[in-house]
Amino acid sequence: MTWRPHPLPPVPEATAAAVKAAFPKGNLYVDLHMELGAIYDAHCFADFYADRGHPVEVAPWRVALATIMQYIEGLTDRQTAAAVRRCMAWKYALSLELADPGFDFTLLHDFRQRLLTHDGAQRLLDTLLDMGKARGWIRTRGKQRTDSTYVVAAIRRLYYLECVQEAMHYALNQLSEAVPQGVQERAPLEWYERYGPRADLFRIPKETSKRQALALTIGADGYQLMDWLWQDSNAKPLFELPAVEILRPIWMQHFYRCTEPGMEEIRWRDTADQPPTAQLIQSPYDLEARYGTKRAMNWVGYKVHLSETCDADHPHLITQVTTTLATTSDFVMGEPIEQDLANRALLPGHHLVDSGYVVAELLVNGPGKHHIDVVGPPLGSSSRQHRENLGYDLHSFVIDWEAQQAICPQGHRSVKWTPGPSQSGLPVIRIRFKKATCFACPMRSACTSSKEAARQITLKPQAQHEAIEAARRRQETEEYKALYALRAGVESTLSQGARRFHLRRSRYLGLARTHLQQTINATAMNLVRIAEWLRKGRATPPKRPPGHFARLAPLAAFGLAACGAGPG
Repeated sequence: MTWRPHPLPPVPEATAAAVKAAFPKGNLYVDLHMELGAIYDAHCFADFYADRGHPVEVAPWRVALATIMQYIEGLTDRQTAAAVRRCMAWKYALSLELADPGFDFTLLHDFRQRLLTHDGAQRLLDTLLDMGKARGWIRTRGKQRTDSTYVVAAIRRLYYLECVQEAMHYALNQLSEAVPQGVQERAPLEWYERYGPRADLFRIPKETSKRQALALTIGADGYQLMDWLWQDSNAKPLFELPAVEILRPIWMQHFYRCTEPGMEEIRWRDTADQPPTAQLIQSPYDLEARYGTKRAMNWVGYKVHLSETCDADHPHLITQVTTTLATTSDFVMGEPIEQDLANRALLPGHHLVDSGYVVAELLVNGPGKHHIDVVGPPLGSSSRQHRENLGYDLHSFVIDWEAQQAICPQGHRSVKWTPGPSQSGLPVIRIRFKKATCFACPMRSACTSSKEAARQITLKPQAQHEAIEAARRRQETEEYKALYALRAGVESTLSQGARRFHLRRSRYLGLARTHLQQTINATAMNLVRIAEWLRKGRATPPKRPPGHFARLAPLAAFGLAACGAGPG
């Protein structure tokens, strides 16, 4: 397909007249078109299409705008195509004649595929944000806030036994389509009963012994299937089928196979022998969906991080979207988010985040690298003394950085200062006091509960340590409390995204497609907010009729009764 840009057509007169008569008080899409025009010009997506080939029947800018409108309304592809064909307001926004038949719904899927290939979803968002910056809706170096929420994958949650059974069901279905005769010749009759229906339709035994027996049976069936494919030289291309390709990793996660001469044993892995949660495949249909937990919430899917402007007298627009695996901690996302904002010339002056993002590296690099004021409470110490608010925690010690020593509350100096990596690979400093000094200290019980070792403390490097301490002191100021109060507003954004735009449920499979959805969601939310902002600026407060009590005021002023006649 090829696309040659043409000038954007004006709204046909008949369409404009019909819409004006049908919506005398305005309409979301009509108002946006009158204020912003088509938003996307004819050149915006020209690079998505080849220079030669079959000409594109529908202008890409129209499909792009229809895609965003689809997310605003929460429609399927077929419903979107029907709305383009039937709705006058949509025809107005897309500059179409009233009799225009629209386009086939498959164009929407094709356009999303092109967005994935060219990272075009970011272009949808950035084009709108550039328009916002040009109109002064985004304040230079203003305030922004960030938070994350869960995204449930577009799959049914499967437990371990269901996962392996569904993997067999999936593989046999694809093989039956590719080589039906080969499957018919090799598949035992009991496989049709075990793997013919989906896992949710197959009754899993309640007894533990029967479930274990079923697990071993499924494991043996899976190895039998893989052995057939591996031993048949003509079947090698079948390993490229997605369902077959994923079968082996799933079996490695859930089964042991011991093969010795004259003996073969298959065992089910218990939880302790399985890979870490961050690597464990939860479904054969979405290989990147992971099991995530946050407080009392647990889900299988992803996480999305949203950043938005929060300056007074400006519309609050989403500026940054990042989608990660469900197992990715917020701690590691602060710097990538700020770097992405820097790359797109959208850096804030104040970045408001909760404690999940506030790590020492962000407090140092934010002001130092990007000149950002990171506003958020750092996490407290993980020591027992801090948790129980009993005894001497880290803040009770004085750090002499030049001498490379720590001084305890009793005035004793440390004897060892050892820089090195933490368990997670981050730089730390381990400080140890003299054992004899600690054992003779009358306040030993307030310092450590160890009966054999001296007190040890762990510090971050000086710049990080001092940044955290400065952030904790800042928390006590009234200026900080007033500024940080703005962060709570991002919760309403996540709530709006969940209620109106299905933010917490993925439409598609895989991380890339889920991120595509979230970016289009952000663009749709921005359009709705811009329309509300424009309507708010133009509208006059509605005149309410006075209540019954207010109507008595003129009568009371003259000393008259409400019924018109006084007593006597």
